[in-house]
Amino acid sequence: MKIRYDIILLLACSVSLSALAQEKRSFWDHGLGKFLKSTDAMLDRMQEEGVDTNYIRKPKLSRMVYLGYYGYFQQHDMTFPVLVDNNDIPFTEYMPPNFSEKKYMKADMHTYQNELELGIDWRGISIELPIPIRNRYSMSFGLAKNGSVWGARIRYKSLRNMEGILDDAYNQATQQWVDNFANETHDPAITSESTIPAGQIDLKIFYIEGYYVFNNKRFSLAAGAYGDMVQKRSAGSVFVMGNYYQSRFGANDLFNYDRDIFFNKKFSLGAGYGYNWAINGGKLCVHMSVIPMISIWNNLYHHGEDFSSPYEYAGTSTDPTERANQIEAERQLWSNYDAHYYDAVDNGRSRFMFNCFGRVAVSYSFGRYLLNFLANYRQYLYRNNADTKINNREADVQINFGMRF
Repeated sequence: MKIRYDIILLLACSVSLSALAQEKRSFWDHGLGKFLKSTDAMLDRMQEEGVDTNYIRKPKLSRMVYLGYYGYFQQHDMTFPVLVDNNDIPFTEYMPPNFSEKKYMKADMHTYQNELELGIDWRGISIELPIPIRNRYSMSFGLAKNGSVWGARIRYKSLRNMEGILDDAYNQATQQWVDNFANETHDPAITSESTIPAGQIDLKIFYIEGYYVFNNKRFSLAAGAYGDMVQKRSAGSVFVMGNYYQSRFGANDLFNYDRDIFFNKKFSLGAGYGYNWAINGGKLCVHMSVIPMISIWNNLYHHGEDFSSPYEYAGTSTDPTERANQIEAERQLWSNYDAHYYDAVDNGRSRFMFNCFGRVAVSYSFGRYLLNFLANYRQYLYRNNADTKINNREADVQINFGMRF
């Protein structure tokens, strides 16, 4: 009987020791927890690796939760002259006397987005939860790595509910010609701008870019733009940047086709300068940078679907064969008009253009709290020797209030 009690006591001690060992083996000592802990330690080392600590240091508390406002504005406009010769239009005696002044088309679109953001910044890596206030984007996403030495960004946006202003001077002038012909008058064309209804235009934008900072030991972009690091003493640096950009602008019933699509693709290279002005040991940091770029490749491709003429192709005869012949004769009258309407878009030779990227930021630290303001501006331009123009300008503003831990 005594031996049996000893065995039971030994088993009980064994279970107790096993349970105690399991308690000491916490989540951070194995599996996912151990991986996260080692990753955190690696990011901690990377923040100050290779930097001059007389100029740059990491915050004592380098993790942060924040609440912020994000505002985004996009403007996209396109202008092209209509290179139809006056002789390409039949019955020129009914042409409006100011017809030559109206030989252009222009569409101007803009939209904006407002949202709140809840985010966590873990040693320079941010995850954000957007809370839309006003958003016309059917899809928008981005991925970025913003480092002190190098960085990269990918961005895609799709907008389907844009509104805009249409100045279709040429189409209105041509309609005036049709009215003059029908009424045997010689009235000038009186044109005006009109609002483009939502859903009639759409825009898709994609770009990918990368940059390199030369004076990365003494100048920190992360400190100036986001407050992830502390710029103890003022310093600046030269940047180099490469950028690939493409836009796809679609228009329904605006120009000479029922559906027009304009693809603009470009590759740009540039160099610029950034500066961090550190005040009171870096508690306040003001950042400014600008990078002008030149488009070394800039291409425009146009595609049209179906056809809509200002003149109605409708024969007056009741005989089907004769009516078909009348419609064909009407098409022939406008054949040169149709052929040259998009000449400035389809046959123009692209020119080198300057694009640019600029940034202004202010970060203020007080205790474990951070107040950060950041504004970015981007400009992408297209021109050709036929004076076709496409301008895309976008700006965003962020205001974040964060608490470090």
